[in-house]
This record gives sequence, structure tokens and C-alpha cells, in this order.
Amino acid sequence: MPSPAHFRTAAAAIALAALTACSSTPPPTEQMAVTRTTVNRVAAAPSVATSAPVELQMARDKYMQAERAMATEDYVTARRLAAEAEVDARVAETRADASRNAANLAQVQDSIRALQEEINRRSPR
Repeated sequence: MPSPAHFRTAAAAIALAALTACSSTPPPTEQMAVTRTTVNRVAAAPSVATSAPVELQMARDKYMQAERAMATEDYVTARRLAAEAEVDARVAETRADASRNAANLAQVQDSIRALQEEINRRSPR
């Protein structure tokens, strides 16, 4: 039967292994840089602020949380939050593009309608 000393030694070894695994996770500096660039680029587009303010704010908030996780050396959380922030920024950008495309479509449809009315007016009856 194992003695309590064996249990303590095993528990200490497991704890040490867990700490080593956590500390061996490299900082996601590249992911953070890509996310920062993406969030800043998307935020600089005026159409995003008006068309997708919620998504843009979510991206900014998650990026700030990722920076706080980096500061506390919680690299796993920092990587996850940075990736989520990048996705949120891209969603905001896509929503802004969709809104702009819908406005363009409405304008083209109005032009087509006006042309059709002009054709109908000029055609002999």
C-alpha cells in the first residue's frame, strides 16, 4: 500500500508538471500584433462605426482583455481573446460591407426604375 509520502511526492510532481506546461506556452506576440492591426484598420473605417458599432466594440473589448491577459502572462487566454477580437473585427467589417452593398443595390434599383419609367414614357402606345 502506498504511503502518504508517495502521494505527496506524486501530487508535487503533477503540480510541477502543470506549472511547467503553463509556463512553457509561448506568448502570442504575433497573434496580438495581427489582431491589433486588424482592429485598428477596421476601426479606422467610418462605415464600420456606423454600420457595426456593437461588433466593433466587442472586438476592442476583447483585444483589451487579451492585453490584460498578456500582462498577467496568461498566454492561453490572451491567444483565445486575440483570435476572438480579430474575428469580431472582421465581422464588423463584413457587416459594414453588406450595409454599403445594400445601399448600392438600392441606388441601382432606383436608377433602373427611373430608366424603365423613361422608356415607358417615350415608347409609342
